[in-house]
Amino acid sequence: MRNLLKDIKSNKPILIQPSQAESYLERASSLEIPMGAKMSDMGEMLEAIFGAKATLEKFPPYAIVPVHGVISKNISEMESLCGCCDIQDIEEMLEDCERDPSITTIILDIDSPGGTSVGVPELANRIKNSSKKVISFTSNEACSAAYWIGSQASEFYATGSATVGSVGVYICFNDISKMFEMEGVKAEVIKSGIFKGAGIQGTSLDENQRKMLQDEVIDIHNDFKEAVKAVRSFVEDSSMEGQCFSGKRGAEAGLVTGLINGFDELMESLNKQVAAQMEADEENDERQEVSELVGGEEHEKDEYGINKMASGRALSGIASAVLKRDPSDPDDPDYDPDTDPELKDTPDDEKKDGVAPNEKCPTCGKPHDEKKCEEEGKDAEESDKAKEDAKEESDAGDKAIETDSKHDKSGTVRHNGGKVA
Repeated sequence: MRNLLKDIKSNKPILIQPSQAESYLERASSLEIPMGAKMSDMGEMLEAIFGAKATLEKFPPYAIVPVHGVISKNISEMESLCGCCDIQDIEEMLEDCERDPSITTIILDIDSPGGTSVGVPELANRIKNSSKKVISFTSNEACSAAYWIGSQASEFYATGSATVGSVGVYICFNDISKMFEMEGVKAEVIKSGIFKGAGIQGTSLDENQRKMLQDEVIDIHNDFKEAVKAVRSFVEDSSMEGQCFSGKRGAEAGLVTGLINGFDELMESLNKQVAAQMEADEENDERQEVSELVGGEEHEKDEYGINKMASGRALSGIASAVLKRDPSDPDDPDYDPDTDPELKDTPDDEKKDGVAPNEKCPTCGKPHDEKKCEEEGKDAEESDKAKEDAKEESDAGDKAIETDSKHDKSGTVRHNGGKVA
């Protein structure tokens, strides 16, 4: 992003379609990063917008090197998260593969509209002279700088609807001298050297400056075409004038080795066993993602693709929530105020009759209700008084039985207050 914009503004040769460069810069500049956002948070946000950053994958004897996004050199971490592809990252992945004895073939997985020109010829030359076999593949886009890099592989496959080519170079110069003149502004450049100061805002290019920039573009374009023809000898100069081709037309023009339906088919044609392993790994990754969502357990899925154990746990949880009694709920038959978090540490001034709201009443043993408890308290007092009167009468009766059970003077025996003959 930074390098692309810099090269455009400083009249550097560009290896990307103007419309593609403009679209990418607009999308990147429209990002709004919240104040105080952490890098980890920004990474997740940018990944959601631009997609996850592709990394080197190995399936011996094959290694897959991604070439995704706008190509540049020495990019920042932020640019990398915004979908840029660093030439240095590609070089490091190639070095890794070349040092690994288990790798015999490197596959360049390309999805890029191109980018800046700095570092591209050197990377392309390195791919051409790699000690390992290199195969390029694209199912989307391999244009300009990306095509230069991919064309140096011994084989290049594309899907029929992919876009390839754009063998050309340009420099963008905005002549706004007329606008300055209309606003009454004239740019004066004090310089030394006939080519110095070319492209300063408000000035026009003179013949010498224009020729200098044109010669630079032609030199890079010639290097580009020579690199392509060194590997793809059937390509005509007429097919390398900056135009893009579909994969089908690119194959007809010799820009790619042949057409293929997709990456899986490419791997099947190379090695069926490795292709099966890659497919199994993909399925395993999918299961792992599912297992992480349901608590780290892997279980059989039902006919709708839903994890059976996960759905079972969910239903079980719902049933438990419905059937389980809550002792902290005042309406529950097993209500226990000691488990009610609202009753803990209740201030004394909020208590009524020394009892907190909903606390178990010492009178009735139920959640405290001042009016209800007062009525029940009166009933309880009357009941207690009646019990005491009944007890007194009972005690009096027992005493009478003891005294009257003896013979009185008349020779009668009293029993339970009555007379027996």
